[in-house]
Amino acid sequence: MKLPAIQFYPGDWHKDQGVQALDLAQRGAWFELLLMMHDSDERGVLLVNGQPMPDAVIARRLGLDNQTANQILTTLLTYGVASRRESDGALFCRRMVKDENLRRIRTEAGKKGGNPNLLNQKPKQKATTRVKQIPTPSFSSSITTSVIEGEAADAAPPAPDGEKSEPEEHSSGSPLHRRGVGGEAKRKNVPPMLAEVQDYAAAHYPDSADAQAEAATFHDHYESNGWRVSGKTLMADWRASFRNWMRRRPQFQATAAGRTGTGPPAPARARTAPKSTDPARWS
Repeated sequence: MKLPAIQFYPGDWHKDQGVQALDLAQRGAWFELLLMMHDSDERGVLLVNGQPMPDAVIARRLGLDNQTANQILTTLLTYGVASRRESDGALFCRRMVKDENLRRIRTEAGKKGGNPNLLNQKPKQKATTRVKQIPTPSFSSSITTSVIEGEAADAAPPAPDGEKSEPEEHSSGSPLHRRGVGGEAKRKNVPPMLAEVQDYAAAHYPDSADAQAEAATFHDHYESNGWRVSGKTLMADWRASFRNWMRRRPQFQATAAGRTGTGPPAPARARTAPKSTDPARWS
């Protein structure tokens, strides 16, 4: 079968010591011989009608006289660029013959279905070939995390009908928890439910008549802004924030009373005396 292209590696051509020892005319002749070997009946071997190509025919194909062509062939053989087959003395290229043998092996393997280890596999069959990629720390850690999370999700029992499983994301868009070392959740970072805040208020402020109302106000305020302090920083501990809320409650009440007019009136601002119109006063 005739191949439309030749497999040529410029890097190997420039690194070959024998090729680089040739002069420009000799390298050009060798390249022409490679093209003839590529089109030969036996790829890589210089043949004519199944027989070794005579030196006179080689000289004629190269457009050289016999003496010059023989000198070039001698140099190619001396430097180990070309070789002669012992069986019939045919000129051949070792690299091209090796590549052609490899191509034929792969072609035959493809006709038989390719790698036999990959044939007739069952859907859940364990892989028969190893992954040659060397995983980086980020690659291996991501695989391990995905496997662990997947196994945990499969092993988790279903929630009862009357209970809802804890969602992964809060309705306000804020993350429910952050995972610490070992995958344990830091419970302080979990945005609470209203009932949880009210229970905490009842336990810590039993003598306060409006603790439940303050708990509801606190929950609604931070629920509306994604549980962020001053609308910017994600709240780290809602319990500590609620205690601070209760400590500052008198300040909040005084400010609200001043805005609505139900609190004590603000001190009247002193009026300044009218400016004198007497020009002598400013002279």
